Amino acid sequence: MIVQNSQSTSSASSAPSAQNTSSPSSPARAQTDTVSLDAGQQVQAVVQAVQASIGTDRAARIQQLEAAIREGGYQPDAGQLAEKIVQAAEVDARLSVVFGGG
Repeated sequence: MIVQNSQSTSSASSAPSAQNTSSPSSPARAQTDTVSLDAGQQVQAVVQAVQASIGTDRAARIQQLEAAIREGGYQPDAGQLAEKIVQAAEVDARLSVVFGGG
C-alpha cells in the first residue's frame, strides 16, 4: 500500500482580517492524502493465477493418490509432509498480515 501526503500552499490575503490571528505572510495550507492498493491487487492476481494452475494438476494428482491408497502402495514421506505444513502456515501468516486478518 502506498500512502502519499501532498501539501499545496496558497498565498494569504494581503489585508488581515479580524478572524485571522496569524501573520499575513504565513501561507494557508490545503492537505490532500492519497492511498494506493496496487500491492494488494498484485498479490491477489498472483494468488488467483496460482490457484488456476493448481486446479488442473490437482485433479490428476488426487486420482493418482486415490489409486495408490486403494492399492496399499501410498507411503508419504513424513519429513516432506511436515515441511509442506510449515510452508502453508507461513504463507497463511504472511497473507493474514498483508490483508489485515491478523
